[in-house]
Amino acid sequence: MKKIKLLATCYLLLTVYHILLPKNIFAYSPGENSFAYLKIPDSARVFSSYGGSAMWKGVDCWKLNPASLAFKPRKTLSFTRNAWYQNTYLQSVSFNFGHFAGMWKGYSISDTQRDSSGNRLGDFENNYAVWKFSFAMHLKRYTSIGIAYKKLDQTIYRENYNHSAYDIGFLTLPSARTSYGIVFSNLGGSKKYKYEKDSLPRQVQAGTIRKMGRFFLSAEIKYNPVERPLYLMGIEFNKSKNLTLRIGSSFQDDFNISFGAGWRDAHYFVDFAFLPNGTIGNSFIVTTGLKF
Repeated sequence: MKKIKLLATCYLLLTVYHILLPKNIFAYSPGENSFAYLKIPDSARVFSSYGGSAMWKGVDCWKLNPASLAFKPRKTLSFTRNAWYQNTYLQSVSFNFGHFAGMWKGYSISDTQRDSSGNRLGDFENNYAVWKFSFAMHLKRYTSIGIAYKKLDQTIYRENYNHSAYDIGFLTLPSARTSYGIVFSNLGGSKKYKYEKDSLPRQVQAGTIRKMGRFFLSAEIKYNPVERPLYLMGIEFNKSKNLTLRIGSSFQDDFNISFGAGWRDAHYFVDFAFLPNGTIGNSFIVTTGLKF
C-alpha cells in the first residue's frame, strides 16, 4: 500500500506542475507538422540520458528500439506524464512481458476557432493518440530484430484523420559491455486528411552504449529528410542499488542539456527528467510503475 501511495503522489506532483504552467495555447495546422507531437518524450529514463536506440535492458528500453524485447526485459506496467509546451501535456500507459509490449499515449491542446475577420467562433480541443504494439526475436544469440505497429488517431479543427506506420529496429551486443542499435521509423502507410494522403517523414536513429563500471555512456544520431541531424550523448550512473543519476546533451539548431534521476526497488520504480528544449520551452517528465 505504501508503494502505491508513493506512485500516486509522484503523479499528483506532475499534475500540479501542469496546472501551474501558462495557458496561452496555439494548435498545429493539419498536415505534416501535426505529427510533431510524436517527438514529445514519453519516457523519463530514455530522454534524460538518451541511448534509446541501443538499450537492451532496464525500464522502457523497448520504447524506442523494439528489438530490445528479444532480451526479455523484466515485466513492467508504467505510467508517464509529460508537462510540455504552454500547459499542454502528454500521458501514456505501457506494459511489456516477454517478447511483447504495448503502449497508449495521448496528447491534447486547446485552441480557438475564428472566422476570416478574426471574430471568435468558439473554443475546441485538438486530440492526438497513438496505439503501439511491439514484438522482437533473436536473429543470433546476441543479435535481434524488432517491429512495432503504430496506429495514430487525430482530431484537428474538429476534423478526424488517422495514420498507421511501422518501426523496425536492430540490436546487437558484440560484448557484455557494448551494444549497437539502429531504428527505422514511420515506414509504410500514409496519413489521410479528408481526401488527401501523404506519408510520414521517414526517420533513422542509430547509437551505441558502453558500460564502464557503474556508468553507461551513450552516443546517438537521428536523421530525417525534413530536419537537420540531431546529435545525442548521455551518461547514466548507478550511484547505488536503488538510485540512478542521468545527464544528457543534444545538438541540432541549438545545444541543450537534460537531467534526470531514478529510484527503484524490487517491485516499483520512479523516474524523473527535466528537458530544456530551446525556443519550445521546458519539459518535465515523470514515469512511475510496477515490476513483476
